Amino acid sequence: MKIKISFLVISMTLFISIGCGKKDHGEPAVEEPKYCWMLIDQAGNLMGRICDRTEKQMSDSVPSCNYYKLGGEELCWLIDGTNYIEKKPEEYVKLVIKCFGQKNSYKKVDCGYCQVWYTRQKSIYKPDNTATYSKVKVERLCGDTVKTLYNRRNVTIRETTDSLIVIEFGNSPTF
Repeated sequence: MKIKISFLVISMTLFISIGCGKKDHGEPAVEEPKYCWMLIDQAGNLMGRICDRTEKQMSDSVPSCNYYKLGGEELCWLIDGTNYIEKKPEEYVKLVIKCFGQKNSYKKVDCGYCQVWYTRQKSIYKPDNTATYSKVKVERLCGDTVKTLYNRRNVTIRETTDSLIVIEFGNSPTF
């Protein structure tokens, strides 16, 4: 009789544990969404894209500072009030802030907020009206400054009785 009761208790325990351990209760598993991702190297250069991967798959296979999710609207951004990023999604900007030593502030700006201008210094000797020029530099200028510029604009730096020094602005490397 003791053997029958022991066998019955063990059988019941085994039967209940198998039944309770069953995970499928008829509900379908929720599948994590898949996206396209842009891979970047340690310097921030674009390395290509990977599609049809979940966030977990990316975090398991790629270091967190080497990818961002594609698909956001590409806008222009000003980071920390000085660094201008053109036509990138917000995910990219967040990655730059998190991984590349930037601070925390960023804001959307008009894509014409910053422009590339070619500049050179022009020194004029007044008595014989001769001019000498420095090498042409390429500069990215932002904000209110670009609203006042136009091709061949001269901004006076210094003037004396016999000389005039100006910075000349152009929209191409040949003035």
